Amino acid sequence: MNKFIISFLITILSIVSIFAKQISFDPSSGIVEIDVLIDGRISGKFGIDTGADRLYIDKQFALNNNIEILQAFNQRNIQGSDGSAKALAASIKSFEISNDIVLTNLSATVVDLSNISKGGTPPDGLIGFQVLKDFYVSIDYPNNLLGLSKDAPDFLRGRRYTEIPFSQYKNFIIVDVVLNDKLTVPMLLDYCASYTTISPSVAKQLEIPILDNRRAKIPSVNIGGVESQNVWAFVSDLKELKKSTPRAKFEGIIGSSFLHSYNITVDYFNKKIYIRK
Repeated sequence: MNKFIISFLITILSIVSIFAKQISFDPSSGIVEIDVLIDGRISGKFGIDTGADRLYIDKQFALNNNIEILQAFNQRNIQGSDGSAKALAASIKSFEISNDIVLTNLSATVVDLSNISKGGTPPDGLIGFQVLKDFYVSIDYPNNLLGLSKDAPDFLRGRRYTEIPFSQYKNFIIVDVVLNDKLTVPMLLDYCASYTTISPSVAKQLEIPILDNRRAKIPSVNIGGVESQNVWAFVSDLKELKKSTPRAKFEGIIGSSFLHSYNITVDYFNKKIYIRK
Protein backbone atom coordinates (compact mmCIF):
# COMPACT_ATOMS: atom_id res chain seq x y z
CA MET A 1 0.00 0.00 0.00
CA ASN A 2 1.53 3.19 -1.01
CA LYS A 3 1.84 6.13 1.24
CA PHE A 4 4.81 8.01 -0.10
CA ILE A 5 5.61 11.70 0.31
CA ILE A 6 8.71 13.05 -1.31
CA SER A 7 10.60 16.24 -2.13
CA PHE A 8 11.85 15.72 -5.65
CA LEU A 9 14.60 16.60 -8.08
CA ILE A 10 13.51 18.03 -11.43
CA THR A 11 12.86 15.27 -13.94
CA ILE A 12 13.66 15.79 -17.60
CA LEU A 13 11.27 13.81 -19.75
CA SER A 14 11.51 13.11 -23.42
CA ILE A 15 8.38 11.24 -24.51
CA VAL A 16 8.80 9.21 -27.65
CA SER A 17 5.80 8.18 -29.74
CA ILE A 18 2.82 8.40 -27.37
CA PHE A 19 -0.42 6.66 -28.33
CA ALA A 20 -3.49 5.48 -26.48
CA LYS A 21 -2.21 2.16 -25.21
CA GLN A 22 -3.62 -0.58 -23.02
CA ILE A 23 -1.12 -2.45 -20.90
CA SER A 24 -1.83 -5.54 -18.83
CA PHE A 25 -1.06 -5.23 -15.14
CA ASP A 26 -0.50 -7.71 -12.35
CA PRO A 27 -3.07 -7.29 -9.53
CA SER A 28 -1.74 -10.09 -7.31
CA SER A 29 -0.07 -7.73 -4.82
CA GLY A 30 -3.19 -5.59 -4.49
CA ILE A 31 -1.71 -2.68 -6.45
CA VAL A 32 -1.32 -1.87 -10.16
CA GLU A 33 2.07 -3.30 -11.20
CA ILE A 34 3.33 -3.25 -14.78
CA ASP A 35 6.45 -4.59 -16.50
CA VAL A 36 9.03 -1.96 -17.45
CA LEU A 37 12.43 -2.02 -19.14
CA ILE A 38 15.18 0.27 -17.83
CA ASP A 39 18.13 1.31 -20.03
CA GLY A 40 17.21 -1.38 -22.51
CA ARG A 41 18.47 -4.21 -20.28
CA ILE A 42 16.81 -4.26 -16.85
CA SER A 43 13.32 -5.72 -16.42
CA GLY A 44 11.27 -4.72 -13.41
CA LYS A 45 7.76 -4.46 -11.98
CA PHE A 46 6.77 -0.90 -11.10
CA GLY A 47 3.60 0.32 -9.41
CA ILE A 48 1.41 3.02 -10.93
CA ASP A 49 1.21 5.39 -7.99
CA THR A 50 -0.97 8.51 -7.82
CA GLY A 51 0.24 8.94 -4.23
CA ALA A 52 3.90 9.43 -5.22
CA ASP A 53 5.34 12.60 -6.66
CA ARG A 54 7.91 11.13 -9.05
CA LEU A 55 9.76 8.04 -10.25
CA TYR A 56 11.18 5.80 -7.52
CA ILE A 57 13.49 2.83 -7.70
CA ASP A 58 13.82 0.39 -4.81
CA LYS A 59 17.37 0.46 -3.46
CA GLN A 60 17.84 -3.30 -3.37
CA PHE A 61 16.55 -3.61 -6.94
CA ALA A 62 19.04 -0.94 -8.04
CA LEU A 63 21.91 -2.75 -6.31
CA ASN A 64 20.91 -6.13 -7.77
CA ASN A 65 20.89 -4.68 -11.29
CA ASN A 66 24.02 -2.51 -11.08
CA ILE A 67 22.14 0.78 -11.41
CA GLU A 68 24.55 3.51 -10.35
CA ILE A 69 23.37 5.14 -7.11
CA LEU A 70 24.34 8.74 -6.34
CA GLN A 71 23.89 10.99 -3.33
CA ALA A 72 20.72 13.11 -3.54
CA PHE A 73 21.96 16.49 -2.37
CA ASN A 74 19.57 18.86 -0.56
CA GLN A 75 16.83 16.22 -0.46
CA ARG A 76 15.02 15.30 2.74
CA ASN A 77 14.30 11.73 3.77
CA ILE A 78 11.33 10.11 2.11
CA GLN A 79 8.36 9.98 4.48
CA GLY A 80 5.57 7.44 4.21
CA SER A 81 2.84 6.66 6.69
CA ASP A 82 4.71 3.51 7.81
CA GLY A 83 8.19 4.99 8.14
CA SER A 84 10.92 6.97 6.43
CA ALA A 85 14.02 6.21 4.36
CA LYS A 86 17.09 7.99 3.05
CA ALA A 87 16.76 9.38 -0.47
CA LEU A 88 19.47 8.63 -3.03
CA ALA A 89 19.47 9.29 -6.76
CA ALA A 90 19.97 7.61 -10.13
CA SER A 91 20.00 8.73 -13.76
CA ILE A 92 17.95 6.62 -16.16
CA LYS A 93 18.73 6.85 -19.87
CA SER A 94 15.55 5.14 -20.98
CA PHE A 95 12.42 3.90 -19.24
CA GLU A 96 10.15 1.76 -21.41
CA ILE A 97 6.57 1.31 -20.24
CA SER A 98 5.50 -0.35 -23.50
CA ASN A 99 6.74 -0.53 -27.07
CA ASP A 100 4.94 2.76 -27.71
CA ILE A 101 5.87 4.63 -24.53
CA VAL A 102 9.54 5.29 -23.85
CA LEU A 103 10.76 8.03 -21.52
CA THR A 104 14.37 9.19 -21.68
CA ASN A 105 16.80 11.12 -19.50
CA LEU A 106 15.00 10.62 -16.19
CA SER A 107 16.23 11.58 -12.75
CA ALA A 108 14.91 8.96 -10.34
CA THR A 109 14.90 8.73 -6.55
CA VAL A 110 16.39 5.57 -5.06
CA VAL A 111 14.94 4.56 -1.71
CA ASP A 112 14.40 1.47 0.41
CA LEU A 113 10.70 1.01 -0.26
CA SER A 114 10.36 -1.67 2.43
CA ASN A 115 11.19 0.95 5.08
CA ILE A 116 8.31 3.16 3.96
CA SER A 117 5.56 0.62 3.39
CA LYS A 118 5.29 -2.37 5.71
CA GLY A 119 2.44 -3.99 3.79
CA GLY A 120 4.07 -6.94 2.03
CA THR A 121 6.78 -7.13 -0.61
CA PRO A 122 7.33 -3.76 -2.30
CA PRO A 123 7.50 -3.41 -6.10
CA ASP A 124 10.80 -2.71 -7.86
CA GLY A 125 9.78 0.92 -8.15
CA LEU A 126 6.94 3.42 -8.41
CA ILE A 127 5.76 5.61 -11.30
CA GLY A 128 4.44 8.82 -9.79
CA PHE A 129 3.10 12.25 -10.65
CA GLN A 130 6.09 13.61 -12.61
CA VAL A 131 5.40 10.94 -15.24
CA LEU A 132 1.65 10.44 -14.87
CA LYS A 133 0.69 14.12 -15.11
CA ASP A 134 1.36 14.09 -18.86
CA PHE A 135 -1.28 11.41 -19.49
CA TYR A 136 -4.89 10.47 -19.08
CA VAL A 137 -4.32 7.52 -16.74
CA SER A 138 -7.02 4.84 -16.90
CA ILE A 139 -7.11 1.74 -14.71
CA ASP A 140 -9.60 -0.90 -15.78
CA TYR A 141 -9.54 -2.94 -12.58
CA PRO A 142 -12.01 -5.70 -13.63
CA ASN A 143 -9.96 -6.47 -16.75
CA ASN A 144 -6.50 -5.67 -15.31
CA LEU A 145 -5.65 -3.11 -17.98
CA LEU A 146 -3.80 0.19 -17.74
CA GLY A 147 -4.44 2.88 -20.35
CA LEU A 148 -2.09 5.82 -20.97
CA SER A 149 -3.02 8.49 -23.49
CA LYS A 150 -1.90 12.00 -24.35
CA ASP A 151 -5.29 12.62 -25.98
CA ALA A 152 -8.74 12.60 -24.39
CA PRO A 153 -10.06 9.00 -24.26
CA ASP A 154 -12.80 8.02 -26.71
CA PHE A 155 -15.32 7.26 -23.95
CA LEU A 156 -15.56 10.99 -23.14
CA ARG A 157 -17.52 11.46 -26.39
CA GLY A 158 -20.37 9.49 -24.82
CA ARG A 159 -22.31 9.78 -21.58
CA ARG A 160 -21.74 6.49 -19.81
CA TYR A 161 -19.40 7.70 -17.11
CA THR A 162 -19.49 9.66 -13.87
CA GLU A 163 -17.40 12.83 -13.76
CA ILE A 164 -15.96 13.87 -10.40
CA PRO A 165 -13.82 16.98 -9.84
CA PHE A 166 -10.86 16.70 -7.53
CA SER A 167 -8.62 19.13 -5.71
CA GLN A 168 -4.88 18.70 -5.85
CA TYR A 169 -2.17 19.34 -3.30
CA LYS A 170 1.21 18.81 -4.97
CA ASN A 171 0.86 15.27 -6.33
CA PHE A 172 -2.10 14.27 -4.14
CA ILE A 173 -5.57 13.73 -5.60
CA ILE A 174 -8.22 14.66 -3.00
CA VAL A 175 -11.91 13.80 -3.43
CA ASP A 176 -14.97 14.21 -1.22
CA VAL A 177 -16.28 10.83 -0.09
CA VAL A 178 -19.67 10.13 1.51
CA LEU A 179 -19.56 7.32 4.05
CA ASN A 180 -22.72 5.54 5.19
CA ASP A 181 -24.86 8.23 3.53
CA LYS A 182 -24.18 10.62 6.42
CA LEU A 183 -20.54 11.65 6.73
CA THR A 184 -18.62 13.52 4.00
CA VAL A 185 -14.84 13.60 4.35
CA PRO A 186 -11.91 14.45 2.03
CA MET A 187 -9.79 11.43 1.11
CA LEU A 188 -6.80 10.74 -1.09
CA LEU A 189 -7.39 8.63 -4.20
CA ASP A 190 -4.43 6.30 -4.58
CA TYR A 191 -3.96 3.75 -7.36
CA CYS A 192 -1.11 2.20 -5.35
CA ALA A 193 -3.05 1.63 -2.13
CA SER A 194 -4.01 -2.00 -1.71
CA TYR A 195 -6.64 -1.03 0.86
CA THR A 196 -8.92 1.86 1.68
CA THR A 197 -7.91 3.61 4.92
CA ILE A 198 -9.91 5.77 7.33
CA SER A 199 -8.86 7.68 10.43
CA PRO A 200 -9.93 6.53 13.93
CA SER A 201 -12.09 9.64 14.30
CA VAL A 202 -13.99 8.75 11.12
CA ALA A 203 -14.45 5.16 12.31
CA LYS A 204 -15.81 6.52 15.61
CA GLN A 205 -18.27 8.85 13.88
CA LEU A 206 -19.45 5.95 11.69
CA GLU A 207 -19.88 3.78 14.80
CA ILE A 208 -18.36 0.76 13.08
CA PRO A 209 -16.46 -1.96 14.98
CA ILE A 210 -12.68 -2.17 14.54
CA LEU A 211 -11.21 -5.68 14.47
CA ASP A 212 -7.95 -6.72 16.13
CA ASN A 213 -6.00 -6.29 12.89
CA ARG A 214 -7.17 -2.65 12.66
CA ARG A 215 -9.62 -3.48 9.90
CA ALA A 216 -13.22 -2.35 9.66
CA LYS A 217 -16.03 -2.83 7.19
CA ILE A 218 -17.64 0.39 5.92
CA PRO A 219 -21.28 -0.30 4.93
CA SER A 220 -21.33 2.35 2.18
CA VAL A 221 -18.65 4.34 0.31
CA ASN A 222 -19.92 6.87 -2.24
CA ILE A 223 -17.83 9.06 -4.56
CA GLY A 224 -19.80 11.39 -6.79
CA GLY A 225 -22.81 9.08 -6.77
CA VAL A 226 -20.76 5.92 -7.44
CA GLU A 227 -21.39 3.66 -4.47
CA SER A 228 -19.86 0.44 -3.17
CA GLN A 229 -21.12 -1.42 -0.14
CA ASN A 230 -19.27 -3.31 2.60
CA VAL A 231 -15.85 -1.91 1.76
CA TRP A 232 -13.00 -3.21 3.91
CA ALA A 233 -10.66 -0.53 5.26
CA PHE A 234 -7.70 -0.15 7.57
CA VAL A 235 -8.08 2.24 10.47
CA SER A 236 -5.00 4.44 10.84
CA ASP A 237 -4.38 7.99 12.01
CA LEU A 238 -1.93 8.54 9.10
CA LYS A 239 -0.12 10.85 11.51
CA GLU A 240 3.27 10.92 9.78
CA LEU A 241 1.70 11.38 6.37
CA LYS A 242 -0.37 14.32 7.63
CA LYS A 243 2.60 15.83 9.44
CA SER A 244 4.64 15.93 6.25
CA THR A 245 1.79 17.61 4.32
CA PRO A 246 0.18 19.98 6.84
CA ARG A 247 -1.77 21.91 4.21
CA ALA A 248 -3.38 18.83 2.70
CA LYS A 249 -6.60 18.00 4.55
CA PHE A 250 -7.72 14.38 4.34
CA GLU A 251 -9.16 11.71 6.61
CA GLY A 252 -8.24 8.58 4.72
CA ILE A 253 -7.21 6.96 1.45
CA ILE A 254 -9.42 5.45 -1.24
CA GLY A 255 -7.62 2.31 -2.36
CA SER A 256 -8.13 -0.97 -4.15
CA SER A 257 -10.87 -2.30 -1.85
CA PHE A 258 -13.13 0.38 -3.42
CA LEU A 259 -11.44 0.90 -6.78
CA HIS A 260 -11.30 -2.77 -7.85
CA SER A 261 -14.91 -2.73 -9.11
CA TYR A 262 -14.44 0.11 -11.60
CA ASN A 263 -12.67 1.51 -14.62
CA ILE A 264 -11.24 4.79 -13.32
CA THR A 265 -9.49 7.54 -15.30
CA VAL A 266 -7.53 10.39 -13.77
CA ASP A 267 -7.56 13.52 -15.93
CA TYR A 268 -4.72 15.64 -14.57
CA PHE A 269 -5.24 18.24 -17.30
CA ASN A 270 -8.75 19.19 -16.09
CA LYS A 271 -8.55 17.90 -12.49
CA LYS A 272 -11.33 15.38 -12.94
CA ILE A 273 -11.87 11.69 -12.34
CA TYR A 274 -14.09 9.59 -14.61
CA ILE A 275 -15.59 6.38 -13.25
CA ARG A 276 -17.14 3.67 -15.40
CA LYS A 277 -18.55 0.26 -14.59
